[in-house]
Amino acid sequence: MTKSRGWITAEEHEKQLQADPEFVLRRTAQMKALAEREELLRRAEAPLVEDLTRLGFEVKSVWFLKNNNSEFRRAIPVLLDHLRRPYPDVIRSGIAQALAVRATRKIGWRILVEEFRNTGYDHKEVKDSLGAALSGAADNSVMEELIGLAKDRSLGTSRIMLLRGIRRSRLPQASQAIAELADDPELAKEIKSWRRKSK
Repeated sequence: MTKSRGWITAEEHEKQLQADPEFVLRRTAQMKALAEREELLRRAEAPLVEDLTRLGFEVKSVWFLKNNNSEFRRAIPVLLDHLRRPYPDVIRSGIAQALAVRATRKIGWRILVEEFRNTGYDHKEVKDSLGAALSGAADNSVMEELIGLAKDRSLGTSRIMLLRGIRRSRLPQASQAIAELADDPELAKEIKSWRRKSK
C-alpha cells in the first residue's frame, strides 16, 4: 500500500499520538504508575536482595539470580526462608522459580510441599511457580509424594507443573501415574501433547 491510500509511517503515527493531549496524559499516567509499582517492588524485595548480597550474590532482584552453578547452593537456605515471608506475588514467584533445582530437595522439599498446598488460587502465579519448584527439585526419593500431589484434585490446575518431574523419572510407578493422570480433565491436554510430539 502506498502512503496516498492511507498508510503512514510509524514515526508519523507517533507524532500524531504526541499531538493528542489525552493520549499524552494517559501515557504519562501509565508510565508514572509503572515507575511507582517498580519502586514498591524494589523496596519490598530489599531484605531478600540484602541477604543475597551478604552471601556474595550481587543481583537487583531474585529474578536475576542464576541457579545453574555450584555456588547457588549457598543461596538455597536464604531463599527458603524468604519464600515463607509475605512478599508480593511476583517476588514469591521469582523465589520459587529459583528453587526449581535438585539441590533444593535435600533441605527444602517439605517447605515447598507446604507452600504449594497452602497457597490459594488467588495467588495462582505463585502456586504455579511452586509447582515448577517441586518438579525441578524432585528425584526418585520423593516421587511417591510428587505423584500424590499430582493426583490431589483439590490442588487444581497448578498440578500441571508437577508432571515434568514425574515424566523425568524412570520408575515404573511414574509411568503408571502418567497413564492414570491422562484421564484427569485438568491434566489430560498436557499429557496428550507429549504423545503428539513424540510421533
